[in-house]
Amino acid sequence: MKDIEIAGKKIGLDQPIFVSAEVGTTCNGDFRTAKKLIDAAKKSGMDAVKFQILNPDDKFSDKKNLIYSYKRHDGKVVTENIYEMLKKYVMAKEEWKELKKYADKEGIIMFATPDYVEAVDLMEELKMPAYKIATWDVTFWPMLEKIARLKKPTIVDLGASDKEEVAKILKVFDKYKNDKIILLHCFHTEEFEEMNLRTVEYLRETFRHLSGFSAPGRDNELDYLSLPYYPVYIEKRLTLNRKDPEHHHSQALEPDEMKDYVKKIHELEKARGEFDLKPTQGDLKMRSVHFRGMVAKVLIKKGERLTAKNVACRRPYYRGIDSTHYNSILGRKVNKDMKENEPITWEKI
Repeated sequence: MKDIEIAGKKIGLDQPIFVSAEVGTTCNGDFRTAKKLIDAAKKSGMDAVKFQILNPDDKFSDKKNLIYSYKRHDGKVVTENIYEMLKKYVMAKEEWKELKKYADKEGIIMFATPDYVEAVDLMEELKMPAYKIATWDVTFWPMLEKIARLKKPTIVDLGASDKEEVAKILKVFDKYKNDKIILLHCFHTEEFEEMNLRTVEYLRETFRHLSGFSAPGRDNELDYLSLPYYPVYIEKRLTLNRKDPEHHHSQALEPDEMKDYVKKIHELEKARGEFDLKPTQGDLKMRSVHFRGMVAKVLIKKGERLTAKNVACRRPYYRGIDSTHYNSILGRKVNKDMKENEPITWEKI
């Protein structure tokens, strides 16, 4: 699996984890808020900021009977018409142009999740370097094929997909010789036994594509727990204020929290190390002190044989023969008198 590049940033198994801010809903469809979130993502040390380009009129055939519920920060359950909710998150073409220009100026990668076919044209006009396909659009074949043709890096959410569906998705990209795919494990459950973080590893090893994790909420422990399975990409929701009553804010991190989160992700990924067993430099230094070497347990006369009664294994190691040679030296004679606790060396036997 070769590395994938998004706007010059390498993503791969031997690269630092690519951390992206999900702000598609937490920007509230507000241009000024979106700019502030770009600033916050940059200051937090994130690699990218990801929006959603929406057209609810194209998305739904029934716009009246669309009930959707979510929790606010205070635990209150809010029920809305999802069509009306998503209408609030729509931004104008000129606003998208300004946001992309601003992100470029600030030096942070910006891309988006399109949810209608024409949004791909807009993203191409804006020169967005990558695409994200939402969980609920992986069977939206007209858009999938249009994105696949572009041969750009594409991140795919697979929360509701089975193995057969993943194979079908990849077949579309194979058709257009696009192998710049990152498969994301995500889920919509609060049951720990259903979260199956090993899916990150399974996706990579089964489908031979890079894989990552789309974090579902504020529970950072789950994200940290995913690291041993080598996600190359992690997506995390970012908000300016989690008490904002709008959708997804209660599941997002605020800027200061996100800064700590990104730092911790990069610290912990270093701790994974490599598939090997080797002592650290600190262990090697301590080894010479805390491992045991062999010394005279009592006074030993020249010509006397070494036995379990006159040989002791004591710290520090560097003072005598390594105690792993204990059985090898028993029965041998010493060639000089040895005092108690005097190191037994090869020259003395």
